[in-house]
Amino acid sequence: MPRRSEARTRLLEVARRRFAADGALSATLDEIRREAGVSVGALYHHFPDKVSLMTAVFAELIGEYQDGFVAMLRKHDTAEGGIRGGVAYHLRWVAAHRGEAGLLLGPRLDSDELRAANRRFFAAVADWWRPHHRYGVLQPMDTAITAALWLGPAQEYSRHWLASGARRIPPATIAVFAGAAWKALRANTTEEDENGR
Repeated sequence: MPRRSEARTRLLEVARRRFAADGALSATLDEIRREAGVSVGALYHHFPDKVSLMTAVFAELIGEYQDGFVAMLRKHDTAEGGIRGGVAYHLRWVAAHRGEAGLLLGPRLDSDELRAANRRFFAAVADWWRPHHRYGVLQPMDTAITAALWLGPAQEYSRHWLASGARRIPPATIAVFAGAAWKALRANTTEEDENGR
């Protein structure tokens, strides 16, 4: 039998794969335990119930998504590149991780790990945002409003796209949502600036 830390890792790997493929309600704890090759005691030591396992998978997924988002953001020196890049990252991630995206776009499963991941994520985004706001390119960052304007429309589209069974997200669709996010989040400009773009 694997050690406890290994058991937790294997349980998370199997649960993540099963939940992404079949939905979180389909696999039982015992099925996941058996496929992971861990004992009943190890399962209940790490995850006393299915909700705790689902919550851990959710926190792990959101952390990976956020790490990739921040890495992408740091590659963009311009505000426009970062804002458009954020939308493109989201939609491409959804297309590449269809089953896992369904989990992340479903009900939020709160946990200490999720709250910690969110604090790190929004602090990193704010660090990137701050100089662009200081130079007058982006509006002030208000976490809830900024997130809704930046990714809210793309997230809603993602839900429809996942339900549709479509095989790919057209590049033109990504451009539409990226352009809308940039228009919503850039600092107010004069009419002359608008006409010059």
